[in-house]
Amino acid sequence: MYHRRFHLITGIAAVAAVAVILAFGKDIQSSFTIPKSWFSIPSQTVALMGKSTGTDTAKVEYYFPRAGQDVQAQLVSIINSAQKTLDIAIYSLTDSQIGSAITQAHERGVAVRIITDQEQAGGQTQKKLLKGLVSAGIPVKENTHSGLMHLKVTIADAKIATTGSFNYTKSAENTNDEVFVILRDETAAKDFDAEFEKMWNDTTGFADYH
Repeated sequence: MYHRRFHLITGIAAVAAVAVILAFGKDIQSSFTIPKSWFSIPSQTVALMGKSTGTDTAKVEYYFPRAGQDVQAQLVSIINSAQKTLDIAIYSLTDSQIGSAITQAHERGVAVRIITDQEQAGGQTQKKLLKGLVSAGIPVKENTHSGLMHLKVTIADAKIATTGSFNYTKSAENTNDEVFVILRDETAAKDFDAEFEKMWNDTTGFADYH
């Protein structure tokens, strides 16, 4: 019970942190739509307008699967939208439908890269899915450093990024208290991708998955 509550709290904290970064780190004014109950109404949007994005509106969307909000469909839609690049750093990846969407992105010519957690990669279900991705020609890396590769991030075309507590598993979709956050903001997405690039090129902390 403690673990589930902590997992949700950290996810909600991620939403708040993203909003603060976008609001203050980019010197912009923000307008928040706060629901009376996050668990009883559809996903909300935080609209941000600022100097660094010109006249574009940067949107933060958040979804709670235990409120009946279909996170898997949102994630698959973003994966399907990728035209050039798709970078994924995910702690746990066992959902075959998400795995199929990733494979299909690769097959249509998108440059896909995946980083995952070494311990999780040893699990039977994740191992099978990862082996399939590697066999399809998708490069996969895992952490070799002592900590966890605990990110849950997807970046499509360096234009859209996702984060939150949501792992790419059926448990996250159907059982756990989770939050899934979509950042439709190129500045944020490029920052996420820059961090992914550092990890990908870190030969002391990460290695090819075999």
